[in-house]
Amino acid sequence: KQWYQRRVAITAGEELRCCNKFLNDVDNYEKLAPEEQRLNLAQKIYQQCLCDEAESRLPDHLIDHEKVKEVEDKLLGESPRYIYSQIASTVRDYLSGDPFAKYVESKYFTRQLQWKQLEKKPIGKHTFRHYRVLGKGGFGEVCATQSRASGKMYAEKKLNKKRIKKEKSTDCDSALIPL
Repeated sequence: KQWYQRRVAITAGEELRCCNKFLNDVDNYEKLAPEEQRLNLAQKIYQQCLCDEAESRLPDHLIDHEKVKEVEDKLLGESPRYIYSQIASTVRDYLSGDPFAKYVESKYFTRQLQWKQLEKKPIGKHTFRHYRVLGKGGFGEVCATQSRASGKMYAEKKLNKKRIKKEKSTDCDSALIPL
């Protein structure tokens, strides 16, 4: 559900885009940032999303000024990892309400479900249209192929399994490379 909440924010107006930016920044801060960069990222999030003059400021109805004051106090000292967790929780709760209900009724939700169904289908020899051989090697050939579902072009490596076993090669594998 959290992924869909983010999708709501992307396809909606500026208010919800600010929410999405805030949640992405907080996720990067909490999960990805090295310890030495954490204080700088925390200050950047505060300046971009919570300050009164911030460009992508969170909507007023989502900002609890007491929680913002707590964040300000924590930023003056050392920055613990989860200083934005309460505000992020408020934003997630908001996105799971009315904006999510509107998203479920939109065409974007239907398209997302269609893509999810497509992703679940196993890849087989009929998933792609094969056009021409791009090159040949010792173990097989590389062909230009097109995905039937999306129309994207790929290079597909076709390997001759008997020849690989005969040569006792271990570093060969099959892969699709976007063109």
